Amino acid sequence: MTADNMQALLDELQHMTEAVLSNLLNLGEEEFEQFADQRQRIVEKMQPYQPLLTENDKQKIRDILSHDFVILQRMHVLKDEAGHWMEKRGAIRIQQHAYQQAYSVDSLFIDHRK
Repeated sequence: MTADNMQALLDELQHMTEAVLSNLLNLGEEEFEQFADQRQRIVEKMQPYQPLLTENDKQKIRDILSHDFVILQRMHVLKDEAGHWMEKRGAIRIQQHAYQQAYSVDSLFIDHRK
């Protein structure tokens, strides 16, 4: 275990966070999911180095974490948009189903002119 490994992990985490922040409005759900998975793997790799953290390392971690609120806000917006889309899609299905059930395949429609 060396401090250089810890620095490399912190640098990677910071770079990833900055990349997400710079492209925040263009990222979709899959990109956020990949970011969260990568971040989790890095944090797990950092666990053995926790006793070696310097005050500078801790400050760097606090700086990285300070961006979480903005990232989470964007993720919530995407989640809400997906939820609204699902609700709208469900309403459309209900309407289509009701319309399709109103007519039977074997029925006849006769229009009488007056």
